[in-house]
Amino acid sequence: MVMMLERPGLPEMREIKSKPTGISILDKRLDGGLPEGSLVCVYANPISMPEAFLYQFASVRKTYYFNTSRPAQYIQRNIAAMGFNLENIEFIDVFTQYYLNKFGQFVLEDRYRDKEIFDFIDHHISKILEDGGDYNVIFDSISFFLKLDVGKGLKEWLINKLYVASKQSNNLFYIYLMKDVHPDDIVYMVMDICDVIFDIDSERVGDRISSRLSILKIRDKPPMMETFKFYISEGIQIDTSRDIA
Repeated sequence: MVMMLERPGLPEMREIKSKPTGISILDKRLDGGLPEGSLVCVYANPISMPEAFLYQFASVRKTYYFNTSRPAQYIQRNIAAMGFNLENIEFIDVFTQYYLNKFGQFVLEDRYRDKEIFDFIDHHISKILEDGGDYNVIFDSISFFLKLDVGKGLKEWLINKLYVASKQSNNLFYIYLMKDVHPDDIVYMVMDICDVIFDIDSERVGDRISSRLSILKIRDKPPMMETFKFYISEGIQIDTSRDIA
């Protein structure tokens, strides 16, 4: 007797919805924006002002903004100066938690704080997931955590935590990764896990600075092969006359 085995059913396919980035030209090219539930790596040279992208992303919907290297009030000032509304942005103040004690003084030496800050992040991500809703999460920057004196496994845990959280919530999680400051194996680990990679850089051309954006990777959508020139003036402005027909 020949027994026929049933083939296991494939997972049910669902339509991937898009969420706008807030940069209208890109959203048009991407048929509405980035796939929901994406972990997005903003891989950038700091001189390109990648924070302007983060501010514009935050302007679209409610955003949980994890500030690491600068106090929240100065980031708020920068966002307002670019003409964006701050009402929907909630800051998760990693800077104060890590650098200052309860009296507001800088912590000079504390060998436990590098690990404790990961517990702080775990608590807040879990709380954000419990609250639910439509929102962005922005880490400005993820490089702060990747440079801490902890094991590689804890750094991988954080990236995977954010990846899974983006999927569980169907929201966009943005992480800013600075160029040329991390070992290759760390950079490749982040890029491998992330669903979308924005590559942002600037170079001197004659007596002018040229800034360019390319989107190297987009899961669930066709890749974008072109490179976009951009400049910053009340937000990110894409040079449509040269890069988009």
